[in-house]
Amino acid sequence: MKYLLSLALLVCSAASAADLKVYPYDGAKFVPGQRFDLRIEAENVQNFQGAAVTLDGQPVAGLVQTTTKPTSVEWTLRGQSLPTGLHELSVRYRDAAGEATKTARWYVVPAAAARAKNVILFIGDGMGWNTVNAARLIAHPYNPTNGTPTGQLAMMSGLSGMASVTTSSFDSALADSANTASSIATGQKIQVNALNVYPDNTADTLDNPRVETITAMLRRSMGKGVGIVTSAFGVDATPAAFASYTRRRGDYSAIADQYFKGDVQPDVLLLGGSRDFIPSTAPGSRRKDTTDWITDSQKQGYTFVSSRTELNAANTNKLFGLFNIDNIPSYLDRAQYKTTEALGDFKDMPYLWDSTKKAVETLEKNPNGFFLMVEAGMVDKYEHPLDWQRGVWDVLELDKAVEWAKDYAKTHPDTLILVTADHAHSLSVYGGYDATKGPGKREAVGVYESAGFPTYGDKRDANGLPLPETARTYAVGFAAVPDYCETYLGRRIFLDPTVSNGKTGAEAGYLPNPKICEEGGVTRTGNLPPTANQGVHTADPLPLFAFGPGSENFFGMMDQTDLFFSMARALGLDATRNR
Repeated sequence: MKYLLSLALLVCSAASAADLKVYPYDGAKFVPGQRFDLRIEAENVQNFQGAAVTLDGQPVAGLVQTTTKPTSVEWTLRGQSLPTGLHELSVRYRDAAGEATKTARWYVVPAAAARAKNVILFIGDGMGWNTVNAARLIAHPYNPTNGTPTGQLAMMSGLSGMASVTTSSFDSALADSANTASSIATGQKIQVNALNVYPDNTADTLDNPRVETITAMLRRSMGKGVGIVTSAFGVDATPAAFASYTRRRGDYSAIADQYFKGDVQPDVLLLGGSRDFIPSTAPGSRRKDTTDWITDSQKQGYTFVSSRTELNAANTNKLFGLFNIDNIPSYLDRAQYKTTEALGDFKDMPYLWDSTKKAVETLEKNPNGFFLMVEAGMVDKYEHPLDWQRGVWDVLELDKAVEWAKDYAKTHPDTLILVTADHAHSLSVYGGYDATKGPGKREAVGVYESAGFPTYGDKRDANGLPLPETARTYAVGFAAVPDYCETYLGRRIFLDPTVSNGKTGAEAGYLPNPKICEEGGVTRTGNLPPTANQGVHTADPLPLFAFGPGSENFFGMMDQTDLFFSMARALGLDATRNR
């Protein structure tokens, strides 16, 4: 039977009646047994007189009624779940201004037979199709004698499933990492800056109605191991989406606490920065209390590691790693430039393939299988400041982790491997650039036949990746930018594209970074507001590459929420069961 999942909400009676909101929203989908919090809100209330709430024609018992302000009434019922099929919630409300009715219909998809035991989900933060293509062009340059490809990225070769993925937020056509990663984790549309929660009308960001993540369900119903790996700071939006719940992604300390006290409690946490896991008395801490998760995690049975050497030597069932005070610097900074400015005191940080390998070695000890999310978090953090080289080389680092995972799956054929992104950036390769003419020369940009064949790959580093310095490179640009200076070339020391104009209030804004302009950069007029200091996310579609059992569920055009249901289907997830 097919169901219409985008039904309009019915609001009838006087226009002056209270404004009703229902969460989960109309058209929401779930897997069997997936838990969610029911929230009903009436705003602009005038002398509330009563309400009736039914689910599939039967009164809903247990609703807790509250009044957060004189003009509102709310009802909450936490920890609900539904069996397979179509369900309808109806709210009939009455106050002095009149009556109102709101209906929400939800669909619980049927469970499927399991195809995969394990899932390794790779997320390149900000890695849209064009970013992946830029990485391919650099790693596998075209044959200069005839223009034929010389190879493909590991994530693009030997595919058994492929899709283009569209993104949107509950409250916007454009998306951020919090709500997009949450869509992958829960199958729901989530507000910008929110993690796995629906809206509510309270100021408390931690009391919003929740929807259960795939990681929590796999832990609860199937006893699977869970791992989270990222090169970004430890409680950044994408890793947080797989183990926390909050309306504000900036609730960093609360997210760190939920890693160890929430409903997931991953077996493996290999993260970038430590600011939110160390007590307020420690240098660099962002916490306002004395919580010390490095110490307390070991009391919970975790082995703690803080360097690549310690990581590779670890042999444990529970692993917690922090490798920097903040984000792990780019691959170029760790493997090639190795400057003090970038590395500071952290000289021995792992590569993403090191963390992926050790996470799998730890998780595979669980006989029930595992779910591992691996994020190349710094792709996004370098695309924002328009540093395309650092962003693209981090895609190449991710690709080597994917290559390792594909080799692992050869001997573990019950492992589904997925490679995708949370959102895109506006990066585009539009020509060649003659680097011998120096930075910022528009006449050095070649298009069509003048673009020639860039010479990446002539020299490679110890890990087999090409060096960024080459005689002929690509002309790479961004579509969503502030005012900045374009040099066309990378640099050994990272620089922000803009600096403050020194003004405050309404006149505050940003100017092109003079240090970049002094390199010989061409001044570019941006298309973002003057208050923007870097590039922004775009609504461009994302790639998805699938390998292994269940990959047939990933094809064609998919909404980002579909990824959740396709993973659940591949794993045979039925959350009505509890272990």
